[in-house]
Amino acid sequence: MKIVCEREGKRVTFAHALPYWLKSVEGLGELDVDVEGEKPTGQDGELYLGATANKRNIVIKATVVPPDNKTHAEIREEFFAFFVPRESGVLYLYDGAAAAKKIEYKTENCEFEMDGQFRVVTISLLCHDPTFKGVEDEIAPMAEITGLIEWPLELEAEFEVGIKDSTLMATVVNSSSSVTRGMTITLKASGEVVNPGLVEVSRQESMRINTTMHAGDVIVVTTGLGNKRLKLTRGTEETEINNLWEFGGTWLQVEPGKNVYRYTADSGTDVLEVILASTPAYWGA
Repeated sequence: MKIVCEREGKRVTFAHALPYWLKSVEGLGELDVDVEGEKPTGQDGELYLGATANKRNIVIKATVVPPDNKTHAEIREEFFAFFVPRESGVLYLYDGAAAAKKIEYKTENCEFEMDGQFRVVTISLLCHDPTFKGVEDEIAPMAEITGLIEWPLELEAEFEVGIKDSTLMATVVNSSSSVTRGMTITLKASGEVVNPGLVEVSRQESMRINTTMHAGDVIVVTTGLGNKRLKLTRGTEETEINNLWEFGGTWLQVEPGKNVYRYTADSGTDVLEVILASTPAYWGA
């Protein structure tokens, strides 16, 4: 197992290797969940109301074996500068053939033993979103334009510069875990598109953006927890357009199992390119 903590472009690696020999790590698997219920009068048991996962606490213990060019005091200062209380970072987990995972954290504390040739450091990290994420996004292009220009270029009276995939649908299978995950939906227009939208076919949930896109416009929709927004890029200008979201629409996410999406528009579907991206999520490592 290897754990890599990253912050502001810098990394610290804990593994079964020097100089930071991984002794133990807690908080990767178990998940603390609060289950809410209500006890009806005169009825046995309770009615289930819901359950919410609490934040995750990851505790890393490692033995520090200083290289020849550093002292314990120098390493301790480096760790204190890296693991700053309340500051954010990303923990990456690599465990054999299993898929690499990552999770965002805030440092709670970092403690060093003060005596001995080899000293133990204990680092406590708080993950307010307790789910691990995949390192790579899963991409599902629903309709994309494939360039046909080849070099050297031979000009003719008529020639094709690209061809558009005609499918309006894509299937995304969330089989990695039972965690619902948000999406990044990218809509690119190569002509006029009126009121673009997206439908999840099996659940009949939908979203629509009440706007007219013009050639070159790009709209990016994000539907993750705490990150529900729409952004329009037109030329060199970026604009937040949450006010154009159609009332009653669903911030479509990737539910566990099979998800079938179809994109729509009042007009212009033939000049609309749609790409769905989502990050695999896991309850535990």
